[in-house]
Amino acid sequence: MAKRILLVSATQTEMISAEFDGLEKLITGVGMVATTFAVTRKLAATQYDLVINIGIAGTFTNDVEIGQVVWVAIDEFSELGVEDHSRFIPADDLGLMDEADRVFHADEDYRPNLLGVTALTVNRVHGNAATIERDFKQFKCNIETMEGAAVAYVCNQFDVPWVQIRAISNMVEPRNRDAWNIPLAIKNLHSEVEKYIYEWTNEA
Repeated sequence: MAKRILLVSATQTEMISAEFDGLEKLITGVGMVATTFAVTRKLAATQYDLVINIGIAGTFTNDVEIGQVVWVAIDEFSELGVEDHSRFIPADDLGLMDEADRVFHADEDYRPNLLGVTALTVNRVHGNAATIERDFKQFKCNIETMEGAAVAYVCNQFDVPWVQIRAISNMVEPRNRDAWNIPLAIKNLHSEVEKYIYEWTNEA
C-alpha cells in the first residue's frame, strides 16, 4: 500500500505540479490562522503517514544563500508572549503554556539530505533593522516563515510526523524586493521536494 502523504503549502505557486501515489496536496492560504484551520480539518478527517510543509522563506544570515533549499530542524512561534519595554518574553517563560507547544523539534528520522536550520514563524515578516537584530540575537534563528510552526503544532496534536522544507527567496532586511529571487527559490524547492517524496515513498 502506498504511503499517504499530505503536502502543504500556503500558495499555489509554492506547490509542486508532480503527482505521486498516495500524495494529497493542500493549499492553506497565507499565515498561521488559515494554515491551522486547513491542516486541522484535513487531519481530523484523514490519516496520513507524513505531512510535508513546503514553501519559500527569508534568511537572517549569509550562511544560507538565496535559492538554497533547507530542512527546518527547529521552528517556533516567536510572537507568542509579552513585551516588557524593549524586551520580549515568550509565553512559556511566563508559565502560560508549555515550551513544547511553542517550540517544535523535527524528527530526524524524516530528515532530507539538506542543511538543517532553525526558524521563526511570524505573523508580520521582519522589515525593521532594530527588530531584526533583536529577534536574531534572542532566538538565534536562521530563517523566517509565516506558517511552519502552525503546521508542526497541528501535526503534534494529531501525533502525525511532519517535515518542513523551505527555499530561500530573500534576505531578512529592511524591505528590498529588488534583491529577492522567488523564481529561483521556487524552482529549487520543487526539485528538492519531488526528489524527497520519491525517495521516501520508495524506501524498502
